[in-house]
Amino acid sequence: MLWDYYKTLGLKITATDEDIKKAYRSLAKAYHPDTSTHPNAAEQFRLITIAYETLSGPDTKSEYDKKLKGSQESYTKSETHKEDKKDEYSLMADYEFTVREKERFLIDGEELVLKNTRHLLIKDTEYIVYNDGLINIGGIHRFKNSGTERYLIDGTEYILENAEHYYQKGEEFILINGIPYKIKSSD
Repeated sequence: MLWDYYKTLGLKITATDEDIKKAYRSLAKAYHPDTSTHPNAAEQFRLITIAYETLSGPDTKSEYDKKLKGSQESYTKSETHKEDKKDEYSLMADYEFTVREKERFLIDGEELVLKNTRHLLIKDTEYIVYNDGLINIGGIHRFKNSGTERYLIDGTEYILENAEHYYQKGEEFILINGIPYKIKSSD
């Protein structure tokens, strides 16, 4: 099956050039490896860039569309059904990523070791996709710190008043201009 660059950008095949450009800019900003704390930011950014480069040129887009249409026609109904479920979850998620390493989860009293686990962040809660369902694996705890704080991040000093923080999985982040930066790790 040919990789669907439209889905990578969160678009349908009927997307206009302007839709493609807007989606790319938004996703590139969210997943840029220099600013994103997303666990798979570099990989997501790479896929987003490849999708945009293919879909932004009229010749490459036309050629890709023909290949994609032929590839989709060879799909069986069961494969299409599985793909539709993935799309439903993706539409609900604020962020989505896959952890390729083994992870341990306690699900219904049973410890499971999963690999290539799909994670979704929806509002302030993190979920994994397991057996075609969503399982809540934890929340994000937000708070505002009153007063002045100083941080040196990537060589730039920030002096912040009443900064917004959040904890997730034992790690603390601070939001600067809407972008989260890790300031404490559980390690």
